[in-house]
Amino acid sequence: MGAIISIFKGGAKEEEPIDIPIDFNAQPTPEEQQIYNSASEILSFAPNILQDLRNYTGCGEAIRQAISTPGRATEDAAWAVVCPAVVKLKEFYDFSSSIEQLVPRIWQFFGKGDVSASFEKYQATARRLAEILDFATQFDGLKMSNPNVQNDFSYYRRSVSRMKMNNAQLVAVVSDDLANKMSLFFAHSSPVTKALIDATALTISSRAISQDAASDILSTLAGIAYSTVAKNRAGNDTGFYLRVMVISIVLYDHVDLAGAFIKTSKISIKSSVKVIQTYGGSACDTLLNSLRYSTRHLNDETTPKVTKQLLAV
Repeated sequence: MGAIISIFKGGAKEEEPIDIPIDFNAQPTPEEQQIYNSASEILSFAPNILQDLRNYTGCGEAIRQAISTPGRATEDAAWAVVCPAVVKLKEFYDFSSSIEQLVPRIWQFFGKGDVSASFEKYQATARRLAEILDFATQFDGLKMSNPNVQNDFSYYRRSVSRMKMNNAQLVAVVSDDLANKMSLFFAHSSPVTKALIDATALTISSRAISQDAASDILSTLAGIAYSTVAKNRAGNDTGFYLRVMVISIVLYDHVDLAGAFIKTSKISIKSSVKVIQTYGGSACDTLLNSLRYSTRHLNDETTPKVTKQLLAV
């Protein structure tokens, strides 16, 4: 996939984005080989994780039977299907944790110098970063549309608590500490996005990367995606670039103190919304809803009225 970096200009007056050529098919340079390999290794599991979540049918019927007709037989039957389901849910959680640990390293890699120059030089790793953000968007969308994920884990936790009262020697599928972390993870509507926000905020607060550098990385990545779609360079990957653009804006709005919607933002919300409406197709509403409901500053007083009207909030 070829692409163009487009750094959005802030300010009350709309300006044309600055285009810097970048090739998302580039091979890693020696300087980026290590971080590129780490990202590639983790991402190699992403398709299977998404497919497993897509195919996750849950334990709803067995759980309903155990609740509506409580007894040893129905409860044992529910437990028998819930335990392997929790093992699968743990795989989802563990994969998200591996991404959460990787992302700060990528922020530091791109944020240690001029961000635009880093993206231009380390194009292969830029592609991996985009793929991580795309995974987050796809995973969260699948999780949000599948209530079985949270319902199954909630039933598992209730069952463990009840069974431990009768059997102190019970060996749980996951430890209590891990169960608490998984519960918090799956309770969030967009768990992987939330993990990325937290990891980025921690990277900034620990001073491993500056606030400005983090904002520059995210606005630059949003620009890459915007320009690729708006200038018809996306080919069959329009959905990929739009998802990357939107989650970059969401992350930017959470980690930048002023947010993405003020007039001086490094991201043009007007241009972003327009490209979604023009090229989003059946995913248009989903993408716009992410900007409406997953961002932090949209309803602030500092957000221009025209921007709120644009997103109908």
